[in-house]
Amino acid sequence: MSRRRSGRVPADERSVVSSRRGLPAWTAVLLAVAISLTGVAIDSVSGTLGAGFTVAFFLGCLVSVLAVARRSVFVAGVQPPIIMALLVPVVYVISGVGAGVDVFSRTQLVSIILPLATRFPLMLTTTIVVVAIALIRAFVLEPRPRTARPATPLIQRSAPAHARR
Repeated sequence: MSRRRSGRVPADERSVVSSRRGLPAWTAVLLAVAISLTGVAIDSVSGTLGAGFTVAFFLGCLVSVLAVARRSVFVAGVQPPIIMALLVPVVYVISGVGAGVDVFSRTQLVSIILPLATRFPLMLTTTIVVVAIALIRAFVLEPRPRTARPATPLIQRSAPAHARR
């Protein structure tokens, strides 16, 4: 994990800025969640998830895919739908949406799942942008060096013993 003698960060450990070491996968996920929770806190004033959450979720996932180490771009690419699928229902449960009805009743489930369904375009757009950036980082910006395969010596094979008769 140390820098090479030239002072450069190894290719698999770089963020999008080649002179900086990238974040580990778990830190990138925490970064995206923390920025998204900041948007939740901003929108808690109004009582519903709105523009603050939308901008924070998109920027959190974007910053995460740019800051993560190159070898961990897969994690940053798949995290937007997972974060959205976990964060939105938890926020609505904590805020008390559907309170006063039986646990896991149809009313409570619909009142929790509906906000997630209405944010599907945000989740899809964010996922497409993040996956595109991850693919560009993985295959275009710094393609992995192809190692030359060692030349295999030609081996003279003789016929099997039963065929030599």
